[in-house]
Amino acid sequence: MVHRGRRPWIPRARPEALPDLRPSAGHYLIAGIDAVLPLLTATPDALALAEDLRVSLARTAACGDTCRVRDAADAVRLAACMLVSGDIDDARAELLRARTDLGARP
Repeated sequence: MVHRGRRPWIPRARPEALPDLRPSAGHYLIAGIDAVLPLLTATPDALALAEDLRVSLARTAACGDTCRVRDAADAVRLAACMLVSGDIDDARAELLRARTDLGARP
């Protein structure tokens, strides 16, 4: 017996789980590093490059990925500080180390 104004429950097919559309951990750090490394020439615009690295750190934090790529995020943060202080070669080494670390992730 069905009550007035209420329809019986009709079983429906359950939708499959939605795919995870989030980028992989460290995606924005990789993009930032890959954008900055080729621009580290003899006379780079260090402040602009440091700002690009900080933007990639901010995007990583906005996605909640900083905890998943902590070592690489720290290396990128250090590289940005090195660029501001003028240590281009040390910044390049830190970025290469961070890129290698991120490249090894699944």
